[in-house]
Amino acid sequence: MDTPNYARYLQSVYQNTNWEVARIPHGSINATLHATKTAGQAGPQSLILKRASPFFEDEGQLQPFSLNRQEVEATVMSLWGEDGLFGKATASQNTWRLPRFIRYDRGAESDLLITDKSDEASILLLEDLGKVVNLFERIEIWAQSDTSPKVKNMVLRIGNILGSSLATMHSRETAVAIESRPDVADVLSQSLTADVVWYLAMDLLPEYLANVPKGEMYYQRLVEDIKNPQYTYPGCFVHGDFNFGNILLPLTPDLDHDLQPVIIDWEFATSNGRGVNGDVSEFLSILHCRLISARRQQPALGDLLRQLCNSFCSAYCQRAGLECKMEKGDLNSQIYRSALLLNGRDMINYAHDSCTEDKTFDEMIKIGLWYLERAGDNMNDFLGELNRAELLKEDECLINSLFIFN
Repeated sequence: MDTPNYARYLQSVYQNTNWEVARIPHGSINATLHATKTAGQAGPQSLILKRASPFFEDEGQLQPFSLNRQEVEATVMSLWGEDGLFGKATASQNTWRLPRFIRYDRGAESDLLITDKSDEASILLLEDLGKVVNLFERIEIWAQSDTSPKVKNMVLRIGNILGSSLATMHSRETAVAIESRPDVADVLSQSLTADVVWYLAMDLLPEYLANVPKGEMYYQRLVEDIKNPQYTYPGCFVHGDFNFGNILLPLTPDLDHDLQPVIIDWEFATSNGRGVNGDVSEFLSILHCRLISARRQQPALGDLLRQLCNSFCSAYCQRAGLECKMEKGDLNSQIYRSALLLNGRDMINYAHDSCTEDKTFDEMIKIGLWYLERAGDNMNDFLGELNRAELLKEDECLINSLFIFN
C-alpha cells in the first residue's frame, strides 16, 4: 500500500470510528488534510491532520527538513494550551490564539498505519477551525464588499493584536518564561531551519539580482548579515514564518463581536530567532508588496492594508519599546539596519515568486532595492548624514515606525 491511508491511522487512534479525509491546498512543507468522522463516538467530529516527511518537495526537488519540526510545532502549541505557559493570555480577546493541539505521533509509516512502508513520518492532529481564510484574503473580501467604519475598526484591531502579540512573543519576559521550562527550552533551541530558510530565501536571489547595478554587493551584504553578522542580535522566541498566509480569520465574521486571529504553522519556530529583523520584516515586506499593488489598482484595498500595517507597527513599537539612538554601538540601530536588509530581500523574493504579472512589479523591486541600498555596506555607511536623511523617505515608513527615535 503506497497511497497513504490516513483514515486507517485515525481509526487506530479513535476506536470504532470511520473517517473521510481530503487534502487541503495549504503550503508545500507538509501534507495538510481535513478529516471528518462519518461513524462512531470517539474523538472530535472533525480535525486537521498534518503529516510530515523528512523532506519537502519544491519545484520537483526534494529538500531535507528534520521531522523534529513537528515536535517543535506540538511544543509551541502546547504553550498556548489550557495549562501552558501562555494559556491565560489566550483567554483574552485582545491577543491571538492557536488551534487546539490534539495529538502528536512519530514512527515508521507502517507503524502509523498510513502505508506499509518503513519510511519515517510524523503526524499532528489539530483543531478544525471551520471555514477560514488567511489575513490578506479576509481584507480583500472586505475591500470588495464592505469598507464601513465597523470594518475599518476591525482591521485596526487585528493589526493591534498582531503587533502587540508578536512583540510580547519576542520579549525578554517570554524568553525567560521559556528558559524556566528546560523541557520546552530544549525543543525550541534546536537548529532545524537554517538550511531550509537559506534555500527558500537566498538560493534564487543571485538570479533576481543578476541585472541589478550593485546586485552582487547587495547579495553580499545579506550573506554577511545572515552568516557572519558583525554584531550579536539577541535571540528571541519567533514564529519563523510569520506571513499573512499563516494568519487565519473566519470566512464570515460577525463584526458585532471581536475577532481573534489564529496563528498556524509553527514548524519554523525557535527560541534563538530574530524578531524585528526576522518575523516582522517578513510580515511587513509581503504586505508592502500587496499594498504597492493595491494603492494603484484597488484604492479601497490599499487603504485597508495601510491601516493594517500602520496599526501593526504602532502596536509593536509601543509594546517592544525599541529606542534607536542611531549610533554604531547601539543594538537597536544595528537591528534597524538588519531589518532593512531582510525586508528588501523578502520584498524582492515575494515579487518574483507571486507578482511577476502585476503591473506594479517594477515598483515592488525598486522599493525592495531601496532597502538594500539604504542599509549600506556597514554601520558607518548606514549612519552617514546623507543616508539618514534618505531613511526618512521610506515608502509607507513601515520599518522606521517600529523604532522610537529620540
